[in-house]
Amino acid sequence: MAGVESDGHLSKGTKYGKDEIIAFNVKRHGVFGEAFFDPAIMKTLRTLVHGKRVIDIGCGVGDWCYLVAQYGSKLVVGIDIQEEMVELAKGNTSQLDTVHIQIGDAANVPYPNASFDVALSLLVTCNLSPESYAEHFNELYRILSPGGKAIILVPADSAIGKLFTKMEAEPEIVKSEIKQAVSRVPKCPTTVQVTEAFQHINGIVLASFALDNGKLFHVEQTKELTDGQPFWRRSEVMMFPNFFYSNQSTVDLIHNAGLVIDEIENCFTEDKRIAYNNTNPAIPLSQDYVEHATALIYHISKPGH
Repeated sequence: MAGVESDGHLSKGTKYGKDEIIAFNVKRHGVFGEAFFDPAIMKTLRTLVHGKRVIDIGCGVGDWCYLVAQYGSKLVVGIDIQEEMVELAKGNTSQLDTVHIQIGDAANVPYPNASFDVALSLLVTCNLSPESYAEHFNELYRILSPGGKAIILVPADSAIGKLFTKMEAEPEIVKSEIKQAVSRVPKCPTTVQVTEAFQHINGIVLASFALDNGKLFHVEQTKELTDGQPFWRRSEVMMFPNFFYSNQSTVDLIHNAGLVIDEIENCFTEDKRIAYNNTNPAIPLSQDYVEHATALIYHISKPGH
């Protein structure tokens, strides 16, 4: 299925509007991060970054930079290609002397070889265009010191075609509302038009949409997308313009870059779902969140001492 470039899908990668950046600054990745991958990544970072030089590539609003500094890193650098994100990140970390935030490209990191001991790439690859995707992994290898570690969080194939709905919502009704909304979207839509089409549907927690010959459709199976294809993911937070890359392509590029995969962690576990539900009884998560993990954590090493 062929996609076309939109105002949110650019040659350098995705671009978020002002409203989306504000929403992300407040809610980040919503329930998926809060319940599942944030706790898993925090657990790893607590013991990994102390006394280390750390870079967060695609740092967004600087939340992980702030946390890494609190865990005792020697130096924390955050780079992002969007100026608005960088300004928010600077404000969010302004009280921390060890944190430095700047404009930077994930496919052309503005630092010399072996500058860092730890690199973070958290839901960055899905924002990279095909021109930047492979080069990002080469850059991770280049900037890491021998023996350095990288934590890479990527969308999981298993959830791309899955419609997640709020517990109180009837899935079939939400699907019907989505079908009606899709039919009203003009051919070759802008990200604003796609966003506006689904604003009235309150039951969506996560759904994916793409273009077939310029016409929007609701993605219901991973096989409907091809590597590098632009698409959108509507979450409870915002509409994300993304690029699709299969998990196998991620594995291949990690290996091609000379990096080693130590572990692929599925953090969408039953114990985390139960823990979240115990503290948020008014908005419980269904079994779908465990059966269809939305993200995977790749624990990566650069060979060396």
